[in-house]
Amino acid sequence: MREKSRAARLRQIVKIINRYSVVKNITQQKNPEEVRKAFEELGPTFIKVGQMMSVRTDIFTLDFTKELRKLQDGVKTDDFDLVKALVEKELALPLTEIFEQFDERPFASASIAQAHHASLKNGQKVVVKVQHPGIASEIELDLSLFEKAIPIANWVPESKVIDLKSILREIRGSLQNELDFQKERKLAEEFYQLNNGWKEIRVPKMEPAYSTKKIIVMEMMPGTNLRELINAEDEKIVQEELTYKELKKTVSELLIEHFMKEVFEDGFFHADPHPGNLLLQVMSKEENQKDQQLKTRKHQGTVGRTPYEIQFTRNEKLRPFRLNVIDFGMMGTINREMQAKMSNTIIAIYSKDNQRITNAVHAICKQVGPFDEEKFTYELDDFLNRYLNLPVKEIDLQKVFSQVVIICHDNNLQIDDSVTMLIKAFGTLEGVIEDLNPDLSLFEVVAPFAQKYFIQQLDLKDELQETVLDYLSSLKALPKLPSHALTAIDTLAKGKGKLNLELKNQRNLLERAEAMVNRLVIGLILSALVIGSSILVQTSSGGDTLISDLGIFGYSVAALSILFLVIESLYRRYRKWKER
Repeated sequence: MREKSRAARLRQIVKIINRYSVVKNITQQKNPEEVRKAFEELGPTFIKVGQMMSVRTDIFTLDFTKELRKLQDGVKTDDFDLVKALVEKELALPLTEIFEQFDERPFASASIAQAHHASLKNGQKVVVKVQHPGIASEIELDLSLFEKAIPIANWVPESKVIDLKSILREIRGSLQNELDFQKERKLAEEFYQLNNGWKEIRVPKMEPAYSTKKIIVMEMMPGTNLRELINAEDEKIVQEELTYKELKKTVSELLIEHFMKEVFEDGFFHADPHPGNLLLQVMSKEENQKDQQLKTRKHQGTVGRTPYEIQFTRNEKLRPFRLNVIDFGMMGTINREMQAKMSNTIIAIYSKDNQRITNAVHAICKQVGPFDEEKFTYELDDFLNRYLNLPVKEIDLQKVFSQVVIICHDNNLQIDDSVTMLIKAFGTLEGVIEDLNPDLSLFEVVAPFAQKYFIQQLDLKDELQETVLDYLSSLKALPKLPSHALTAIDTLAKGKGKLNLELKNQRNLLERAEAMVNRLVIGLILSALVIGSSILVQTSSGGDTLISDLGIFGYSVAALSILFLVIESLYRRYRKWKER
């Protein structure tokens, strides 16, 4: 039975891949919408593969990655009987003993799970996220088929650009994490502690008593999918004098401000901020006033030896809406060191300082092969000189990041995984902002946050101490400069000076020189062979067939060798022509 299902699944995969020409479209990077449709039909494992491909801007074009980021919703739902059986098995109680009410029809379904509205016995309205029954075994079946397909895929030349075994390990690890809802619940609780109540941002509270490895129960958040706001007509009135255009502008600014707070303050961010994971709740004046939260600030100090504490409490003025963030299956982290490096990179791009950008980009990468710093600097400078001449408002930060990733990849530099996840999240957010407020320059908003973080992390005391030490070291070395200069002049006068020159691409030049010498030697040998064969044929006129045959054999070897060299030369020229 197991082998039968394996064979049936393999036939299904092959059929869909052929129908949408997936291999051809991926290798030639065309028709990304066809690839997306194929992955959606093939199910959760392929959706996850597509989502991972969407962050590889070093391999795929920006149009390709943008299309694959749409792999989010629209997955078929499960029958309620299967859902009910799974919930009762996980919680070891009948459904009616836990929930006062449970909607049989899910209101959303994604690749791993579907979500139902329900009410607990105490009347609290909740959302129950239930893993698709049998999804774990389906994913494991697909992964096992992947493993068997890797040796075959290696025959495709284009597959050499990525390490398929490494990608498979990454997919397996990511899917195993997503299949364990207890891990997601802990991430959601951390996000709740850091973000719930921050300005107009709200986050659902988890219910750990009713959550297991395959079920999460959480507070139900009111509001509508942000896509409804995006599609709303700008001129329509939301309430009183507030239009949808004004609301879109306000929400877009809040989204950017909150994301920067997640990245540069918390170091913990929502990595999939698409409209389906953002609910907009428009509130009346009374509801908004009732929801105002008290903000408390404390100031501690000492007067002499007596400690004191002053506490200030005030109402925070909130705008008449709430932005509720949901679904925490894909989260990212970024440590303090990488936060500083990212802020340096953004500030460098904002200042349009090529050398500073090069240093900042190099700092967020690790070397994974031979690295030519001069070549890397030249390629990055060439791109920056063409792109950064635009006004700051017109700089597309996502395009800059994508091209920088490609240049790094081509120079054997691998960007840190946390930054790759950050770029993916930022790309998703950029699409939302563009839909909400096309006139907003994302770069103009992001740069001040990076500058603010840079200033906050700057320790003036340490910087001053370091500057003073450098200054003192320079003063100490200053008296020795004349003697060092005289020594250098004396060395040059005696003819003992040496000048070291380093050639660019020295290894390539040596390899080409070696190839030229080899060809010259082969040419000399062939010339000698032709001349020697001619002498043998000439001296065999007396009827000595053995000497004559040796001469003809030499001619044949020389002719075949020359023919081989001509074919090789033509093939090389053809290869160069194709690569243009």
